[in-house]
Amino acid sequence: MKGQTHLAIGLGIGVMASFNQPAVSIPILLITSGVASLAADLDGNNLLNKRITKTAKLFKEFGFIIALALIILSVVSLFFDGNVLPFLNEKWFTLQNKLILLVLGAVIFSFSLRKLETVKNIFMSFIGLALIYYGAENEIWWLVMLAIYIGGAGWFPHRGLTHTIWALMYWIYLSYLLETSTGVKGLMLVSSISYLSHIAGDMLTKRGVKFLAPISNKVFRFRA
Repeated sequence: MKGQTHLAIGLGIGVMASFNQPAVSIPILLITSGVASLAADLDGNNLLNKRITKTAKLFKEFGFIIALALIILSVVSLFFDGNVLPFLNEKWFTLQNKLILLVLGAVIFSFSLRKLETVKNIFMSFIGLALIYYGAENEIWWLVMLAIYIGGAGWFPHRGLTHTIWALMYWIYLSYLLETSTGVKGLMLVSSISYLSHIAGDMLTKRGVKFLAPISNKVFRFRA
């Protein structure tokens, strides 16, 4: 099932849940239901991580050039004095900084040679780590759980772990923490149903989902 269809179903759930809700709660319900309806596909490329995928493509295209420039700059600054190039200021180009440039160039070069999907997953993991730090520092535990999901989902096969009952249970608890944090009544139910709608939607396709993996490899699909 296409991402737009998943999103439309999720937003529909959010709209129905918005009736008789305070006006301030409606945007939270809609955003949550929309994100939840797409979250299971963070193990691949979807509407949520589309920009990260585009950034990864740009990194693949220009990473080699950036890495080469950093390595050349660090080597020149290591073996020649600051008079060789006018912008080599010894105040900034200490030995430590020169070595950092060299290592950074080598790391970027290494990443630029990897597959696009791997680069995208690395970026998502960095985002996840940053959100984990922020969430833990501010004791926003639903954000910590979401960050773990964001950082880890891409490393699993498409329609793998994120499409199982275990991921659903994880999302339900995440949603409970979110409802507790925001005070929006019914948010856990809306978020959980939206996530489940994604899995159910994929069960309508020929490929189906392995809902009980890794305990069972049985494929669950709705037959017409």
